[in-house]
Amino acid sequence: MHQNRLLAAGAIALAAAISPFAAAQGSMFATQVIASNTNGNAGGGIFLPSNALGAPAGTAHVHSLGIAGDLTLGFSVPIVDGPGADFIVSENAFRLASNALATFAEVVFVEVSSDGVHFARFPSRYFGPTQQPGPFGTVPVGSYSGLAGQTPVLATTPGADPRDVVEAGGDAFDLADLSADPLVQTGLVDLMAIDQVRLVDVVSGQSLDSLGMPIFDPGAGSADIDAVTAIHQLGSVASNGPRVTMDIRVDGTVTLRFEDPDGWTDIDPGTLRAAAVGIPIGAGGLLGGMTLQQADATGFTLVQNVPLPPSLLFTLSFSVKDRAGNRSGITRTRPTF
Repeated sequence: MHQNRLLAAGAIALAAAISPFAAAQGSMFATQVIASNTNGNAGGGIFLPSNALGAPAGTAHVHSLGIAGDLTLGFSVPIVDGPGADFIVSENAFRLASNALATFAEVVFVEVSSDGVHFARFPSRYFGPTQQPGPFGTVPVGSYSGLAGQTPVLATTPGADPRDVVEAGGDAFDLADLSADPLVQTGLVDLMAIDQVRLVDVVSGQSLDSLGMPIFDPGAGSADIDAVTAIHQLGSVASNGPRVTMDIRVDGTVTLRFEDPDGWTDIDPGTLRAAAVGIPIGAGGLLGGMTLQQADATGFTLVQNVPLPPSLLFTLSFSVKDRAGNRSGITRTRPTF
């Protein structure tokens, strides 16, 4: 009896220790389907909105938006504007063996709200082919900016961190990119209290990007949503965490900065991750081609000054943690005009 009481006490203590962690893990993913419009199940697919809740689960566990359809997901803990990317949209993009730099992409507009009424849409740009790629064609990764659905998901890989923009794959979004939106400027959308994310299917050749250019994607159907993962949430963003910022200019040159309020020595070099076109690669391979432009007490700035061919589309991603485990990561697309 005494042994049973000890075992029971131990189990209770273990459960008490695990419960907060489990709750935190669960809250990083969408927890509620707020609204779903599949446009009469247009385009075929798997029409089960609850498949988009929880962690990324793979190609058989998705929800098809329907051509021109949309899906609004709710979060029990609001997403906030932290250092770098703040959430990741996982869609069912995939690569063909014949070309690892391109994907079969079905893309979506991404919108956020803090009141369920006013939604701010991320600015979008399309840089890809100016005609329909075909129902089974591909587009270069880097053809889309501010849209989700071009980068394959890696979060289902054993050991992958679903909040790391490199390890998780998918398409990462930084709420700071909405700072100039009129709804944000007037306070109707609070970037420190985002509790809904809406995904709107792009109709190839008909939907327009933020500059009025037609957007094309290869899919004959609609986007298939796997999950939305919060990186920064209310109450979990440290004021002294690291920050990664990156600027890719039209000519393909890059400026990259790593910094930490506690000093650059607080950045854990063992956590540095990098990806090109969504493919994780050794960070040294990318950083090795860059030169140190500036160094100070809190961080350092690297530049890649060699212009790349104008026709080369690409994305770059970097992520890092400080020694306390606080994270920052960023993904940027090379603009072409």
